[in-house]
Amino acid sequence: MLGRTNETDTEKSIISSDMKIKGKISAEGSLVLLGSVVGDIKCNSLSVEGSGSLKGSIEAEVITVSGKCDGQVSGDFVSVKSTGKISGEVFYENISIEEGAVIEAQIGKRQNKK
Repeated sequence: MLGRTNETDTEKSIISSDMKIKGKISAEGSLVLLGSVVGDIKCNSLSVEGSGSLKGSIEAEVITVSGKCDGQVSGDFVSVKSTGKISGEVFYENISIEEGAVIEAQIGKRQNKK
């Protein structure tokens, strides 16, 4: 099957650096954002790379930000790398912020999921 190397791997989708997307994105697996998205993303795992930018909301279990996010970020584990920038709101269960990261956001512990 395209996108899978074996049965235990989750699917990974990539939005390349030359892509600009407007609208909602939903994925069951992992998503790597190298390009630009204006809209909401819901997936299992999201990695916003250095060249990536998002204007909208994120809902994922694992979120790693090395690029730019403007909007609401909500995840079980949020990691902001030294090159990452978040503006808006961040809701988390666990969070790590590297030295050099820019957070211009309201930050709070996420409510327990039911």
